[in-house]
Amino acid sequence: MFGFLLGTLCVSLAILGAQSAKCTAKSGDISARWQVVDGELTVEVTTKNVGNNEWSAVGFGPDMSDLIVVIFQVVDFKPSLVTGTTQGYGAPALDASPSVTLQSLDYNSNTLVARFARPVGSLSTCTTWNFVTEGSIEDGSIGYHNAAPHTVEICANKCTRKIFN
Repeated sequence: MFGFLLGTLCVSLAILGAQSAKCTAKSGDISARWQVVDGELTVEVTTKNVGNNEWSAVGFGPDMSDLIVVIFQVVDFKPSLVTGTTQGYGAPALDASPSVTLQSLDYNSNTLVARFARPVGSLSTCTTWNFVTEGSIEDGSIGYHNAAPHTVEICANKCTRKIFN
């Protein structure tokens, strides 16, 4: 009887562990949630208190000087998404066209919500994600961010429950 109860408990804990994969992150004014379905990573990022000529971003990679970045910016009160890479601690080199597929983008009452998708690819293993909330647009270019990024180790491939349509 004890063996049966112990076995049942182990199976229950294994199922619970599989269901409780960390598929959200939040720090201050930025939050994100994500899923991986059929090899595609979909990420939704919400940033509060974004003013005109400001940006926020998520960067994928362990070091701020070598990231793949997705930047959400508001210029002339219009939101947009750009992508690029960092090769040092300065502004990123922007791609000619985004390296992700923009699914939705909304800016209302200083809250920006962006959803994008990309092949899970190099993000299929546990990877550091860096969330930046406060950056300015200076003379039409992305300026420095005003606060340290919120850094989280994320295992996106464990988030296979479909949360977006």
